[in-house]
Amino acid sequence: MKMSDTPSVNVQTMIRADAERIYDMAADLDSMASHGTEFQGGSWVSGRPGSVGSSFVGRQKLGDLEWETTSTVTAAEPGRRFAWRVGTEEDFTATWTLTLTPVPKGTEVDYGFVHGPGPSGLRSRVEADPSRESEIIDSRLATLQDNMIKTLEGIRRRCER
Repeated sequence: MKMSDTPSVNVQTMIRADAERIYDMAADLDSMASHGTEFQGGSWVSGRPGSVGSSFVGRQKLGDLEWETTSTVTAAEPGRRFAWRVGTEEDFTATWTLTLTPVPKGTEVDYGFVHGPGPSGLRSRVEADPSRESEIIDSRLATLQDNMIKTLEGIRRRCER
């Protein structure tokens, strides 16, 4: 895979819970931080928390690396969809989306990540070693996928108690 391919990853699962309950957890920064290992939490810095246009600063940790990002909520449809972009509107580095679809036994959940197009740690790593572009991207996407699975499993555990 190349950066020009717009690296992305999606994880799907079914959770035996109401879509609104899952949505409430997804829109809660502390809740999302309690499930995975990379996202450490965040704080709302503008707008009504969780509403379209509101922004938050998130703290991430991966191995010895720690960093903060500013994200803006781009979709806030309770029980249906929650999405945010990392970075500025003109130069964002990633888009994250949680889509919820009610089904007879609960909710189908699709959690997605799309990289780019703005500057990022991944882009910097590839630029520093272009001969390993595919390997670097595949490794990062695998790490993201693992964390996304952990996050959804954490939400499942809390919802299905």
